[in-house]
Amino acid sequence: MRLRFLLPLLALMFVAFAKKQSQVTVHFHLEANAQDTSTFAIPATLHYPPRQAYVEKIPSFTERDIAAIYPFPADDGTMGCAFKFDEHGRFDLEMLSTEHRGHSLVAIVNGRQVIDMQIDKRVSDGIITIPRGLLPQDIAMLEKKFRVLGSKKKR
Repeated sequence: MRLRFLLPLLALMFVAFAKKQSQVTVHFHLEANAQDTSTFAIPATLHYPPRQAYVEKIPSFTERDIAAIYPFPADDGTMGCAFKFDEHGRFDLEMLSTEHRGHSLVAIVNGRQVIDMQIDKRVSDGIITIPRGLLPQDIAMLEKKFRVLGSKKKR
């Protein structure tokens, strides 16, 4: 009798786990204090300005904070993308950009450090832009996962 209920339950579990999750990852890591232990920070090579630094292990923002994207071609032949955060991400970005002015924010897309940007002003609109360095395959994955601003495609 138990087997009769167990088989449909197992079938439902297999279907639920079989649904493939999107492989795209977008992480923004804040520059950390050099005195932070390896528990909280990891070394990173920053390019703007060029130097060795540390970034927080836990990202400040991830793909979960993104509500929409706006990809565009960059001047160097790569792609750029503006990320519009949801309300939670917008609030956190405003706080981070106010409290950590002068620090760097490192963008990592699909496990690859794309760019680091210095926080130079308060950002209150919830939009952060990676101006260059994204690959066409990065953009294709992003477009599959997120609503594209200005797109006529229905999602």
